[in-house]
Amino acid sequence: MSSEEFWKDDPQLFVSYRTSFLNKKKREMEENDYKSWLLGLYIHDGNGKLFMSLKQFLHNMVANIFKCKKDNTSLNTYPQKPYGELAKENQEKISVDNQNKKYEEYQKSFEYYGTMKQRYLENLRRKENKWTIKQTLDWSLLTRL
Repeated sequence: MSSEEFWKDDPQLFVSYRTSFLNKKKREMEENDYKSWLLGLYIHDGNGKLFMSLKQFLHNMVANIFKCKKDNTSLNTYPQKPYGELAKENQEKISVDNQNKKYEEYQKSFEYYGTMKQRYLENLRRKENKWTIKQTLDWSLLTRL
């Protein structure tokens, strides 16, 4: 955007240039993340996995010598997707789980208030029965007099 456009044109033009710039930078960042994944910038993770496999190998050698239990845990391999995509998938799973939990709590509140209403109605019926019994007893006492 030129300075002349900035000062003399519509201010909304600046907003659209800015939005376009931010979208472009976001696309570039995603592309760099993907390229880094393809080119092996995630070597640090690979080295950690290599260290774990070496540790497991040495543990199993010592276990063979001393007749101990071997470590047969499976080790993760190179990630199938870039970390950015994996993080998005995990976040989506978490949000779905949270929605399911909220819905379950909502259902439980219905059950709770439904039972509370049922208890309230039962108490009203009991009080009503006590009142009719008391009224009939009072009436029978009055008629004896």
